[in-house]
Amino acid sequence: MAVFQSKHAELGFYVDGVFKSFKNGRYVTEDKKEIEVLETLVDAKQVDEPKAEAKPKTARKTSAK
Repeated sequence: MAVFQSKHAELGFYVDGVFKSFKNGRYVTEDKKEIEVLETLVDAKQVDEPKAEAKPKTARKTSAK
């Protein structure tokens, strides 16, 4: 998934003749054609989506009773 941000809340662009626009300065897509167009826009930049970090599993010590 690609996430793009713009300082313009309603930035618009065309993909294959279809109008698309940012909502509140954010646009999320998985479409390769849209990503190609978005990468060429001066007023938009791709940002990383925060990923949930998996907690490392620690080995449990067993106690002898």
